[in-house]
Amino acid sequence: MVDRSRVIPLLVACAIGMEMIDATVIATALPAIAADFGVQPLTLAVAVTSYMLSLAVFIPISGWVADKFGARNVFQVAILLFLAGSIGCAFSDSVWELVLARIVQGIGGSMTTPVGRLVLVRTVPKDRLVDAMALVAVPALVGPLVGPPLGGFIVEHFNWRWIFGINVPIGILGLALGAWILPRDDERTPSKFDVAGFAFMAAGLWLLMAGLDTAGKGFVGWYVTAGMLAGGGVLLWLYVGHARRTAAPVLDLKLLAVPTFSSTVLGGFVSRCGIGSLSVLTPLMLQVGYGFSPLTAGVLSISAALGAMGAKSAVKGIVRKWGFRRTLVVFSVATGLSIMPMGFSRPDLFPLGIVVLLLISGITRSVLFTAMQTLTYADVDEAHTSQATSFASVAQQLSLAAGVAAGTVIVHVFAELGLQQPGSGLPAPMAFAFALVVVGFLSMGSVFSFAALPKSAGENYLPGGPKKRPAAPVAPSLNAIEGSVVELEPDPDRSVAARKR
Repeated sequence: MVDRSRVIPLLVACAIGMEMIDATVIATALPAIAADFGVQPLTLAVAVTSYMLSLAVFIPISGWVADKFGARNVFQVAILLFLAGSIGCAFSDSVWELVLARIVQGIGGSMTTPVGRLVLVRTVPKDRLVDAMALVAVPALVGPLVGPPLGGFIVEHFNWRWIFGINVPIGILGLALGAWILPRDDERTPSKFDVAGFAFMAAGLWLLMAGLDTAGKGFVGWYVTAGMLAGGGVLLWLYVGHARRTAAPVLDLKLLAVPTFSSTVLGGFVSRCGIGSLSVLTPLMLQVGYGFSPLTAGVLSISAALGAMGAKSAVKGIVRKWGFRRTLVVFSVATGLSIMPMGFSRPDLFPLGIVVLLLISGITRSVLFTAMQTLTYADVDEAHTSQATSFASVAQQLSLAAGVAAGTVIVHVFAELGLQQPGSGLPAPMAFAFALVVVGFLSMGSVFSFAALPKSAGENYLPGGPKKRPAAPVAPSLNAIEGSVVELEPDPDRSVAARKR
């Protein structure tokens, strides 16, 4: 007799691992895909942002869908959608075919992590739940380490289409195991779903991101881009009005009245824009700007992930000594400063220079993200924790997508101003260098939000601070499970919010 409580965590971990690796594997393959499609590598940033935006848009509805149709069924459909999207990506012959397939992948990915965790909560005995959750957290750390070099290796020795093809056997195995091992759900009555709010939010975000992705790149006329940006803005404005009148909106804007929540979400959005762009600009700079092979670019790119993992153990001591406000202010500045010199390090002459800078950047962002993630939920009451988690997860994913779009637009602008490689029209190394300076300044913009925090912010989490509120038990509903977030760099202490609950 198979012990389901031991096999199910492995199944969920494999499904999440497939998603996490796929989120990072594509970056080193963009130049090869662009060459096949006959477009500029910067054009294909839309294949990255479309995936992230799908995650952001569909995260908030994952709880309702799981309660409506059953966590087992939704988890299986999520794997199926991700598998179908992967096959679509592998057989794509144009940018728009690839984008549509990535959207399908993103819809599947938006359900995989949160619903997978829900399956664990409902099926694994409580005395084994901590070990099970620890197992499914591993892919979030391993993905950014495995993805870039794996993508580079496949592109260099096989064909870029196989970076999506490797998902097929994993997905088929996951579907078979899920059908065999996952128990059927008890009947549940979902809460009322905010259909109108979801429509306003989803359409508004898609139009805004489409406008940002197409800005200045020649896809469409400037008037089309302006129309998409304006239309997206109007729809989101309508959502704000709708959310104020609705008892249970898909994203509760009232949470922004909590100072620590609003400061960390807004400040985090700005800082992650810089970090999000770096995840794509670095491999593109190394390949397009300096001529490195895909594998070499992928190996060099993981330096930031190594730095982030290495800094994990130091975060607690830093926050204990400095407090949250000072830690966030100092490390938001340090993260921005670590980005700025990357393009001027001449990796073609001194590869070790870019490695050191990426390591430093990984260390600083690890401290910043961990402190920020902890403080986000410090003053959110138990009744609103699930809404806060969805809100923060959506903002986090949107910021990464916006960062990729903005970063590639900035490089394109500098290339159009004359920083191009002779004959090819590709951006010259200095186009990336100046763009990274702008990205660094953008990332440092978060300091204004963090500096506005009171000095006592987060004292409940510091030794000697006021006693914490008693944690509420975790209910077996997706609303109590942290949303799916694809971090392009590991966020070492995402479990803090779960512990608080």
